[in-house]
Amino acid sequence: MDHDQNMLVQAEMLALLEGMPASLVETHPVQFLMHLDQVRQKAAQHHLTALHDLSCACEAALQRALQGGSGVVVADSYIAAMQEALTCGPINRAMSEALLASVALRLGGQP
Repeated sequence: MDHDQNMLVQAEMLALLEGMPASLVETHPVQFLMHLDQVRQKAAQHHLTALHDLSCACEAALQRALQGGSGVVVADSYIAAMQEALTCGPINRAMSEALLASVALRLGGQP
């Protein structure tokens, strides 16, 4: 992907992430999950592996968190990680897995 195209994709993805505040999980969880699905689909479309993997992990973590009460902290952590993944540029599969492990540790050691 050339630099200009990469910048457009990055801007589009950041706008999607900014449009889904973590507080939406409490007020409109289905809407939050729909936004998250849109992020996942666009990440796959643009071959943004780390962002795709983080969105999948976020959904799984949210399912567990929502069963126990609130998912705002989980959503906030994953949104921050997804924004970081966008700004760091292309990364390989091992780096993507390390990023996911980092998020899991921030959330108390959950896989």
